[in-house]
Amino acid sequence: MIPPLCGQTALNRNGSRRTCVLDADHPGDHEDPTGWTWQPPETVLAHLRDAWGTTHRIAWTGALWVAVHRDPAAPWRTHVEPTPDQLEDRLRQHATPHVAPRPRP
Repeated sequence: MIPPLCGQTALNRNGSRRTCVLDADHPGDHEDPTGWTWQPPETVLAHLRDAWGTTHRIAWTGALWVAVHRDPAAPWRTHVEPTPDQLEDRLRQHATPHVAPRPRP
């Protein structure tokens, strides 16, 4: 019997949807048929919260990554992006110099 596939999806930087073809109960990163891998959303969310949590509330909606600045007077209060890399790029563009988070591993 063939085990069921994971089926988790993610967007790459080009906006193409990728689907994990590993077994449903695989540990670690997801992988598509071309070998492109990505971390599980809960791992990425933990990193983003660790890096940006002092200044932003970070959330994963299941389809989009969201960052809302904790300061209601911030000029760039809300960022919504399809990938976590794009969200971090936007946050870096609008962050003040004293808010330089650690890069993601």
